[in-house]
Amino acid sequence: MSTTMRSRQHLVLHHEHPLSLRLALQLSELKDLTNVLNYRVISPGLIELTLQAGDPKGYGSRSWPLRVGGAGLGDDDDFEYDPALAAMLGDVPSRAPVAVRFAVPIAMHGVDDAGFCDASFFESFEKPKRKGEVAMEPRLVDIAKVAISWLEGSHLMKNKNGAKGEDESKHERLCEQWEHGEQHMSKRMDVIREYAHTMTARGEASLLTHQPAMTRHILPEWIVPPLRLCFDENTPNTSLESCLLDWKSLVTEVGPGIYAFPLFTSEFCDLLIKEIDSFESTKLQCRRPNTMNRLGLVVNDIGFEPFMTEIVDTLIAPICEALYPDEIITCALDHHHSFVVRYRNEGDNDKDTDGSKEKDEDGNKGLDMHHDASEATLNVCLGRDNFTSGGLRFCGRFGDRNHRASSHIYSHTKGQAILHLGRHRHGADDIANGERINLIVWARNSTYRGAAAFGHVALDGSPRETETGEPDRLCLSKANDRDYEKQLKRIGSAGIKRHRTVF
Repeated sequence: MSTTMRSRQHLVLHHEHPLSLRLALQLSELKDLTNVLNYRVISPGLIELTLQAGDPKGYGSRSWPLRVGGAGLGDDDDFEYDPALAAMLGDVPSRAPVAVRFAVPIAMHGVDDAGFCDASFFESFEKPKRKGEVAMEPRLVDIAKVAISWLEGSHLMKNKNGAKGEDESKHERLCEQWEHGEQHMSKRMDVIREYAHTMTARGEASLLTHQPAMTRHILPEWIVPPLRLCFDENTPNTSLESCLLDWKSLVTEVGPGIYAFPLFTSEFCDLLIKEIDSFESTKLQCRRPNTMNRLGLVVNDIGFEPFMTEIVDTLIAPICEALYPDEIITCALDHHHSFVVRYRNEGDNDKDTDGSKEKDEDGNKGLDMHHDASEATLNVCLGRDNFTSGGLRFCGRFGDRNHRASSHIYSHTKGQAILHLGRHRHGADDIANGERINLIVWARNSTYRGAAAFGHVALDGSPRETETGEPDRLCLSKANDRDYEKQLKRIGSAGIKRHRTVF
């Protein structure tokens, strides 16, 4: 176990604190709320409600899973919380009596990137009238009603009457921010609906139209046989224990903490590539994966969010628990950013997605060294069967003393997955010929991210260890290393050009 990992042992914020456990006993109170479509206990102290409310053209156009349970984090000390949790976090206040989180991506004012509702979510609950008094404990039905009001926007109307001056201006800003979030979410849903409509009008088969939106499932025949049972909805009580005997027997450790295994069938890879091609042919608006990848798109935005969530819950989360037992931040992966990237090299015929001449730079033929904004990353090669070269190169882990020391080169093949920690430095060598498409799932831990965002725990890779020795030339990053120019002079410009490995 590394020094960094030893310092992280206190980071786990368990759901099983007293208030969460009490709320889990109150499910029966939800039965009369028409906007609550379903509810269940995921684990002790963690409840999931499925809500649908709001304008059918806005937030009401889909259902929203809301998870209640775990520690509230932040700066509101009006509520009393578990002393054991306080000791674990240090002497810091909590922003809420319990964590409330939308379990899928949502653009909404008052909700952060991990889906956590901020302290304003609890403003409607009764507060202490005198100093020293403890606030009345919220009930699960009250939490559900507030979440419904946030989807409807009705929570803003409560403060509208009687607001004057500065309060009136503040209220107008809040309304504008809420409306902006709903419009953004509405546009995203419009893209998904328009694409499905286009495919139906064309009479083309689509992975996104064979099952109802937002309730789609990975079909077992898309998965290689050794893993297929985990994705079979007819398997009773599907879990790590019931569907797989030993994760370690199903993967190959190709480098330190880097695991490879077959995942998708060749047929499914072809179907997914066809789906991406079909979407891009519509010219509908889509987000690019991140600042480094100029080609590709965010698959969550075009209707694949349920598929990717199932991959995280069924595959990535349990396999990380088994393969990274000392990694506290991968012990409870619960949300994701999922996208496809394209690497292609077709000589002078290269074109960007807007038809313009493509530049020979990272994000097209290869990718500069970096570490991911994830706790764990799953990278699956979908192929096109006509690419050569373009290995995935690994160095050390961000924060470790050897993070710029060359470690391993992995050669992608169709349907194969590779799993690694997000902080593991890596890059894609230039592809020599053709095109390769990869599906990337950045799996994240909302509890860790919430704690880190409020400064209660250190960011992943911190504290950074002192680097030992000189960095390897193939592990340097022009975009991410402040001393890149210094190292360039040390090595010489000829020694730091993009490396290409032929397999």
